Amino acid sequence: MNRKISITLMSLIFILMLLGCNSTSNTDDIHNHDSAASTGDAGEPYLTFTDDRGKEVVLQSKPERIVILNEALELFYQLGGHVVGRASAPAVTVPEGAETAVDVGLINQVSLEKITSLEPDLVIGHPFFHTPLIDALAVADIPFAFLKIESYDDFQSKGRLLGSIIGNMPETEKALKETDERIRNIVQKVPDRSPTFAILTIMPMGISIAVHDSLALDIAERLKMKNVAIATPSGHIPGSVPYSIEKLIEADPDYLFISVHGTEQFGQKKLKSDLESNPAWASLRAVKEGRMAFLTSDFVNPAGLNVDRTFQYMAKLVYPEIYGS
Repeated sequence: MNRKISITLMSLIFILMLLGCNSTSNTDDIHNHDSAASTGDAGEPYLTFTDDRGKEVVLQSKPERIVILNEALELFYQLGGHVVGRASAPAVTVPEGAETAVDVGLINQVSLEKITSLEPDLVIGHPFFHTPLIDALAVADIPFAFLKIESYDDFQSKGRLLGSIIGNMPETEKALKETDERIRNIVQKVPDRSPTFAILTIMPMGISIAVHDSLALDIAERLKMKNVAIATPSGHIPGSVPYSIEKLIEADPDYLFISVHGTEQFGQKKLKSDLESNPAWASLRAVKEGRMAFLTSDFVNPAGLNVDRTFQYMAKLVYPEIYGS
């Protein structure tokens, strides 16, 4: 009898040991994409998250010397953060409070020397512009994360991640909720119709038609519009295809939006020299009927917690009878 009890106890202990091992293994495998929880346990990392290249980023302690090279800068400051270094871009206003941060160069021409001289404990960049920095920052043992804001869902998830980095999640959640409520009030008034549209992107390297992975596209689709280029395979620029007047005439969208990476003067000049110079441009229905418009810089460099004004801007263009002219 005692022998049976002994065997039973040993079996139970063995099972409990297995359960304990399995529990530890499952916990170690958990990674929160675009979010993370800080810990106060001695020896535990301050923050662990997965960035937009699918790489796990581990911050051993709360970062105090941050360099932001992408469009997250505005939102970061609105949530209470500050940086020691930042990139710049034409026609993009530096957030209040960030003027004293070191300018490390244009977003597509940042200086590695300036970045490393700031001795950052976190650098945040964009995969389209800053992939060449990966190896050098790894050698310098500087945590490097790629973050993109290409949709409203991105805005919400990246906002929470930035709030985690700053360490003020209650305030962050409150601010994001307030922004969400303002956007819901805009979207709920959208009429039940589906006008078509196309977005032309003017950049120094040329003109393209947006297909996916764009805040402007996401906003238009949330306003019940249909992208005529959605089924077109992307070209060498991620999320876009080369501009073709023939393709545009074939699709003949109800609305034509122009998004400029640069100053408005640059965009107007390219419109005249590269688009209006072709007589076929005038045959587009959106051009003939006055439904072509330049989008504000907020569509390229998100206005952070004021992203609702971007929704409102496009809604007025498409549904002036509801949102006002």
